[in-house]
Amino acid sequence: MKLSELKKGQDLTIRCKFRDMLVDMKAVVADIRGEVVLLNLIRHENQIVDFSSPNVHLITIYEDGLDMPKAWTNCKIQRRTVDGKEYHALAAPKPSVRVNRRKVPRVVLNLPGTLKVTSKPMGIDINVHDLCVNGIGFESPVKVEEQEHRHLQIEFTDETIDEDEETEIKVEARVVWKRELKNGGFFYGCRLTHMEENLGYYVAEKIRREKNQK
Repeated sequence: MKLSELKKGQDLTIRCKFRDMLVDMKAVVADIRGEVVLLNLIRHENQIVDFSSPNVHLITIYEDGLDMPKAWTNCKIQRRTVDGKEYHALAAPKPSVRVNRRKVPRVVLNLPGTLKVTSKPMGIDINVHDLCVNGIGFESPVKVEEQEHRHLQIEFTDETIDEDEETEIKVEARVVWKRELKNGGFFYGCRLTHMEENLGYYVAEKIRREKNQK
């Protein structure tokens, strides 16, 4: 699929990687001009994002809910004024590839954690089932309301990486799917939208230790 095949009004995810930081930002297609897609100006934390740094790597992801997500790699985004209005102009050198996030190595944790949503700022006790650099799965004793699905804050600690201190993991996520459990609880599969720098090291170290134990 080419970028030019997208339609006006479609939602995209711009995955921005800078060093060990990974942030997902929402974008909306405003118009198509040849092979360039004009996006409504992208904001993060109420600021218009500057993608001009050569150290920033961008991936554009499109999900239609009917097929595997499609991704364009090595994307470029620049500010552009068209017909007197400012946009973020998106271009990609190659057609999209299908993305199967389940191919990304994940670790089974089964560790206690805390889920924070707007309606429960003090947190809900959950069980973090599994984790990878793209997603997280957890069990909750209570249902998370749909209006909360787009912004979950999850944190937990693990003592197995460093014997001298706990490793604290904090991520932000959005719900991709959910399943009601026989015990009355709920299982949620989520895509990470923001994570701290230590996440990649933590997952890699857990995978390494799992392999050494086999």
